[in-house]
Amino acid sequence: MSPDDGPKPTLIGLGAQKCASSWLHAALGAHPAIAVSAPKEIDYFSYFFDRGHLWYQRHFAAFGDSAVRAEVSPSYFHDPRSPARLRAYDPEMRLVVLLRDPVERAFSNHLHEVIKGHIPPCPFEDGLANNPAYLEQGQYAAHLSGWMEAFAPAQFLVMIAEDIARDPVRAAMQLYRFAGVDPDGPALVLTERRNESDRPRSAALRRLLRAQGALLRRAGLEETLARIKRLPGVSHTLRANAVDLRREIPPMRAETRLRLSEVFAPQMVPLAQLIGRETLPWPTWRQAMGQVA
Repeated sequence: MSPDDGPKPTLIGLGAQKCASSWLHAALGAHPAIAVSAPKEIDYFSYFFDRGHLWYQRHFAAFGDSAVRAEVSPSYFHDPRSPARLRAYDPEMRLVVLLRDPVERAFSNHLHEVIKGHIPPCPFEDGLANNPAYLEQGQYAAHLSGWMEAFAPAQFLVMIAEDIARDPVRAAMQLYRFAGVDPDGPALVLTERRNESDRPRSAALRRLLRAQGALLRRAGLEETLARIKRLPGVSHTLRANAVDLRREIPPMRAETRLRLSEVFAPQMVPLAQLIGRETLPWPTWRQAMGQVA
C-alpha cells in the first residue's frame, strides 16, 4: 500500500501552544464541509514521525469524501524538524499559524503544566526557572521563519489569539475562506471559551463528560454539543466541577513581566514583518516599541 492510496489532510494547524488551538480545532470541526482528526493533536511530524505515513493517514481514513481534512498539532510550530518533514510529505499543504502575546503565552504554558500534573502547583517564576520551553516556544519569528522558508506565503493563514477572542465569528469566517469552504458556518460553537485554566474537582467526571463530547464531535455534531453545554443543568455541572487555577497560582510578578518583555522584544519587529502587519496587539509589542513604561 502506498502513502498516496489513502486520504490525507489538506489543512494543518501548526500552533503555537496555548494560542487558541482548541478554538481552531472546534471551529474547523463545526463546519459541515470540514472533517477534523480525533485526537486533535496527532503530533506526527514532531513526536511520532517514526510511525510512518500510513499510521498518520489512518486518522483520516473515514474522511475521504470531505472537502477539507484537518488536524491541529501545536508541537509542529516549534519543532525544527517539522517544516522539512511536512514539505516532503505535501508541499501544497495549507497551514494555519496561531500567535499570542508571548508573555501571556508563557504564563498560560505554566498553568497548562500544572493542570497536566507535570509539576505541582507553584508560582510562575518557579516553573520558569525549571522549564526553558516557556521562553523557547515564544520565539515566534525564529520558528516562523523556518516554516516560511519551506512553504509559500499564500499557503499560510496567521491568526492572532487576541483577535479571535475579540471577534470569534469574524475570525472563523476568515478561517473558512482560507480553507476554501462556505464562510457562513455555525456561530454558536465559535464563541465558547476553550481550554480555560482550571483543574477538575473530579477528574473522573471530566473524563466522562469529555468522552461524551468527543463522540458528538466525531459524529459531526459540534454545534449540537455547544447547545447541550449551555443547558442549565449541564453548564452548572461543568462550572461546579472546575477550579480556576488562577486563584491558586499567584500572578506573574511585575519584574518578571518586564524581564520577559525584554527577552521577547527582539522578536517583535521581525515577526511583524514576516506576517505583514505594522503593529501587533500585545503589551509586549508596545513595550518593545517604547510605548509603555
